Amino acid sequence: MTPTEDLTAWLLDHGRMLPTVREVVGAFAQQLRRHAPVDRFWFGTKVLHPQAAAFFWVCEGDEVRESSMSYARFDHLAQRDSPILRLRHGAPETWFKVGSAPDMPDLEALFGRGYREQFALPVHFRGVWAGGLTFSTREAFTQEHVALFRGVMPVLTTVLEPRAADLVTYTLLRTYLGRNAGKRVFHGQVKRGDGETLRAVVWFSDVRGFTQLSESLPRDALLGLLNDAFERVVGVVEDHGGEVLKFMGDGVLAVFPSDGDDDGEAAHRALSAAQDLQVRLDARGGEPRIRMGVGLHLGEVSYGNIGSPGRLDFTVIGPAVNLAARVESQCSTLGEPVLASQDIAQLAFQSWREVARVAVKGVSEPVGLFAPKA
Repeated sequence: MTPTEDLTAWLLDHGRMLPTVREVVGAFAQQLRRHAPVDRFWFGTKVLHPQAAAFFWVCEGDEVRESSMSYARFDHLAQRDSPILRLRHGAPETWFKVGSAPDMPDLEALFGRGYREQFALPVHFRGVWAGGLTFSTREAFTQEHVALFRGVMPVLTTVLEPRAADLVTYTLLRTYLGRNAGKRVFHGQVKRGDGETLRAVVWFSDVRGFTQLSESLPRDALLGLLNDAFERVVGVVEDHGGEVLKFMGDGVLAVFPSDGDDDGEAAHRALSAAQDLQVRLDARGGEPRIRMGVGLHLGEVSYGNIGSPGRLDFTVIGPAVNLAARVESQCSTLGEPVLASQDIAQLAFQSWREVARVAVKGVSEPVGLFAPKA
């Protein structure tokens, strides 16, 4: 069996069973070293991601390092010569040796670390350029080694493509649905009506004075301000163990799940996040200032797929969600940045002070509203 046949058989028998790009890259590199002196194996691919233009994996020794590349970095690298840029522009392959890569800073840096040669091939997914593979050595490649790299490419890219696609899909689901909801959908919870009853602190927040801001600011400035506010909300919620589920205009819906036996811990995390948000908004400075109200309520919600067969949403619904929104609606009226229902306050009365009792639509008795003590 030739080296190409051996690696092809391994990819078809074992490599295709590995679930992630990282695992394929690491295991393939180990198999490859049985036939060629590849000290560094690199795979990079462009991706559909809100913050990253590309992902790449590097295997040196036994370690596989996974990284992302920002759009700014990607655009910067597109302005200077490199093996990957040449592949992107149509080169069928590149082969550089020490001293033969002038004006290629990344390759010169690699050679400065003791590497002597690099061979690179383009990666095409469904006939479209999607990235590249590089094989680097501290020794020397022969024509037989290069023939091996060329020969194994069709099967290797066939194994890598669906795993790279899964990574993009999972990233997009997490970005648009939230970490937990995205994970559930990715792993198959897609049937309408699939869900569960979840006990949680429900968070509802919105930008105070948004109507006036929308009338006074240019569109781009308004969107920038709103994104700035949302970035801070998502940051504090996730930092304190919550999950953002939905953006609604200038509002945000989030949950801090409780296991039912530790409502107080979930309530503490939600309060800490709400107070931290005010600190981060103050630290932002600048004009116009961003002010946000936060309403908190503890209760049971229905968490899962809701909607029509052709348009589903993974979210929470129920009276607890409605009450959290109505609690938050009182922030502006009462001049409080954070308000909570009695269900939250009674878990730690020492942390709260009652500020009002108000009639709320859908609730027969006036609802007590509590603000954090200074």
